[in-house]
Amino acid sequence: MVIMYTYRQRVRAQAMVASLAMVLAAVTMTTGCGSQDGSGTLPAEGPAKRTAPPQFAEMILDTPRLERALPDQFSVPAEVSQSRNRKAWDAGEAAICRSEEWPAQWCSQAVALGVAAYTNARDQELSVRLIAFRTPEQAAELFVGKGTEDEVGKNPPGDQIDGFEIPPGQGWQGRGISVRQGAVIATIKYTWRQGTDILSDRLMSVTKMTVERIKQAQHGETPTASTR
Repeated sequence: MVIMYTYRQRVRAQAMVASLAMVLAAVTMTTGCGSQDGSGTLPAEGPAKRTAPPQFAEMILDTPRLERALPDQFSVPAEVSQSRNRKAWDAGEAAICRSEEWPAQWCSQAVALGVAAYTNARDQELSVRLIAFRTPEQAAELFVGKGTEDEVGKNPPGDQIDGFEIPPGQGWQGRGISVRQGAVIATIKYTWRQGTDILSDRLMSVTKMTVERIKQAQHGETPTASTR
């Protein structure tokens, strides 16, 4: 009798285990087990973290990078494609910095500076001067653009922008724009002999091209922006 009683208990226990396993399997199929999400896939260990890609840090334009940002003879308007000068210097050359018409305070904080000048040797001339600082905040403290819509139009390029007139002299006249893009400030001047027919958007097209070349250089790209 003892042997029969033990055998019955074993059979009953096995039946209970089998029933419980069937119930758990059914629950898992309909609702998913506690270690799974609603899709039935196992989550990665630990909480899921989705972070936005970091912002691309603006590169400091040292002398070689700044020189590449300067417009070349293939990017300026065809009417002024004869090069007079295209060069960049380390800002430690204080005398050169001042000779390029930058304020002394700017020269003492700058990293590099450069100039690109072009002409048609008859009645039009263009100059683009750049000066680079270490951070956009540093440049923003030195230059605050106050350009009005009459001077620079709607939605002008750059972070700060300002337009100015060039006093006429010796039969020449012109206009200029100063603009900041990040840590770089540019001054663009377009001059022509009085009476010369100049496209109304010529200065702004050169400004947009200059800003785009600065941005490309700041992102580590080869500057290719052009007015053509």
